[in-house]
Amino acid sequence: MTRILLLLSAFLLAGCGGSPGDDRTIVYNCAANTAEIAALRPAQEKFFAQTGIRVKLNPFSGEEKLYAMMAAGQAPDVFYTNNAVRDRLAAEGRLLDLRPYVENDPVWSRLRPEVRDAAVSADGGIYSLGNYTQTAGVYYNRAAFAEAGLTPPTADWTWADFKAAAQALTKDANGDGKPERYGVFIPAHFIETLALMNHAPVPRDALFLKISPEEREVYAEYLGLMRDGVMPDLRRVQAMGMQAAQMLEAGRVAMLVESVPHPGLAETLTIDWAVAPLPRFGDKTPRYFRSASGGLSISATTKNPADAWRTLVWLISEAAPYQPSPMLNDVPFIAAQEEKYPQLKGRGFREVWALSEQFPGGDPRYFVRFASWSMGPVMTRFQPWLDRLWSGDATIDAVTAAVPEINAGVRADLKRQLQSGGLQPAWKTQLEQALAEQP
Repeated sequence: MTRILLLLSAFLLAGCGGSPGDDRTIVYNCAANTAEIAALRPAQEKFFAQTGIRVKLNPFSGEEKLYAMMAAGQAPDVFYTNNAVRDRLAAEGRLLDLRPYVENDPVWSRLRPEVRDAAVSADGGIYSLGNYTQTAGVYYNRAAFAEAGLTPPTADWTWADFKAAAQALTKDANGDGKPERYGVFIPAHFIETLALMNHAPVPRDALFLKISPEEREVYAEYLGLMRDGVMPDLRRVQAMGMQAAQMLEAGRVAMLVESVPHPGLAETLTIDWAVAPLPRFGDKTPRYFRSASGGLSISATTKNPADAWRTLVWLISEAAPYQPSPMLNDVPFIAAQEEKYPQLKGRGFREVWALSEQFPGGDPRYFVRFASWSMGPVMTRFQPWLDRLWSGDATIDAVTAAVPEINAGVRADLKRQLQSGGLQPAWKTQLEQALAEQP
């Protein structure tokens, strides 16, 4: 019995990627995704055979857990940081500056230019490397388009074309105002991508909130879709009890704005579907969304930074579950993605992705555009206003009028952050200068 227990213990340790006490064990905070973890197992063993580095998987369970691990001196070696936390952690001295490693590694030149640009923080340091990017598109039911006598969307379709299609696709047989099928559904977190198409300015590392005229226009258009009955309002969506993808699959909506690529959507849809680029606003040159919300970082307390770096590079450029990588300029991403997910072939993915590379607009999402230390203070005040706006309990004018009060609260929070200490000198100076420049 003792021998069996010993063998079982050894097996379990091997399955977890080794003991944290091993000299060359690197703890990776992977996503808490069963399929991803299962796919990583054979990749771990191959990496160990090639490098002697044992990767231990520590499924990510939220930022609070990461902070607790750091406070306890048990930070994982490699972990994901989004824009909301990366620079804050760097300013507190918790992230390894990767500049000495990127200078001597060919992976840096393989990264797309926008990935390299996004990696550089306000103090000139590099504290993460982007590990994924997406664009957005309009998934649509091809059979519904044919039934309504509509031609499929093209690359140059406009917002006016989009609204006309949504109107034609909406079916309300008994005229009770509760359509059996709505023309479209756009989750609220994609509104910023539409504002980008309307040429709304997208600041980087902003401290304070601004709502541009272009954003106000898109807010009005979004609310108009619900007012005109071609898109379900948030209360109606909740009453349906369905996720966005389920509404498209079940025929409750004919068009859906979602991420591209979206493997989960492509693998589960059984309807005759395709995806089109986001509609243009008038004759404005398109600016397609390209996500840049974060990447992989290394803890400043890692015991073996060289092995941690090698692991990070492997995760981005070699680990099978994360390939093909859209971050690498020498990877034929479209062809490789279609080979991995055959469902994408002939459905518009190739065209949508190519357009996003030809007309990249960056990442306009609120949690990306603000500096690490101001994102929380801004969004805790702004998000409730947006929720009220989309539910019909506030007007665009009321939201705009609230901006000065929101920013006053943000400024007070930032001053408290400066007074509390804990920021590295270079970062403290950056924040002080930024506050002084924006009275």
